[in-house]
Amino acid sequence: MEAAGEYYRNLGDSPQPIAFQADVMAKVGISREILDADIVISLPKFKTHGLTVMTGAIKNSYGFLPGAQKARLHRIAGTPERFHELIVEVFRLRVPDLFIMDAVVGMEGNGPASPDLREIGQILAADNAVALDGVVARMMGLDPGRLRFLKKARELGLGDFDEHEIHIDGELRVVPDFKLPPLGGEAIACDATVQEIIKGKTRVRPAVDPDLCTACGLCGEHCPVAAITMENDLPVADAETCITCFCCQEICPEKAMTLN
Repeated sequence: MEAAGEYYRNLGDSPQPIAFQADVMAKVGISREILDADIVISLPKFKTHGLTVMTGAIKNSYGFLPGAQKARLHRIAGTPERFHELIVEVFRLRVPDLFIMDAVVGMEGNGPASPDLREIGQILAADNAVALDGVVARMMGLDPGRLRFLKKARELGLGDFDEHEIHIDGELRVVPDFKLPPLGGEAIACDATVQEIIKGKTRVRPAVDPDLCTACGLCGEHCPVAAITMENDLPVADAETCITCFCCQEICPEKAMTLN
C-alpha cells in the first residue's frame, strides 16, 4: 500500500465479462483495470502448488479472476490435467508484458500453503512467461516438459521452455534437494478437506441484508453479467447467472450484500 499510494486499485471492484470456454464457463469476469492497462507487469512468487506442481508466471494470472470464480473453475475442471489447461486459457485472456519473480525466499513441499521455506536469494525477470516458468522448473530440479500447463502454453504459441531456445542473462542454479509435491496433482485433487473448501466457495451467493439496504441499485448496475434484479426494492441474485465475482459486495456503499 505504501508503494502503490493513490494508484492502488482493488481488482475485484470492476470485473468485466469476457468470453471464455463454452464447455466450461461461457464468460468470466476479469478486472477492467487489467483489460484496459497499457502495460501489465506480473509479480509471481517462487513456490510450489499441489495441483500444478509449481506456480509461477503463468499461474499468477489466475489472480485476474476476482471473487470465487477461481474456486468455481477448480471444481469444474474435474482433473488436474484439465485444470492445467484452464490456467493457460485464463493467462492468455490478457498476457502480461513483463514478469518479475520474487525468488528471494521460495516455498517448497506441498504448496501453495506449505510451511517449508527456502532461501533462494534471487530476483528473476523475463518478457515471456513460458521461458521464465521453464527456468524456474529447472531450478526446482524438474523437467518442464512434464508440466501439462507448460506444454499447453507452448502448443498455443505462447513461448518455449526448451533450454536451447531461452537466452539466460546470469547463472541458472538448481536448488539442491528442492522438495516437490506429487507430479500428478494428487496433493490437492485427492485431499478431501481442500476439495470441500473449494466446493464451499462455489456454493456461495450474494444475499442482501434488508435492514442495511437502501435500494440504491448500484449492485445491479455494476453486476458484469446482469445477475441482480430489484424485487420489492431489494436486490436478488440469480444463482444460475451469477459468476460469484462478488462485485456487488465490493460496490455496495452500505455493505448490505452478504455472502451465503
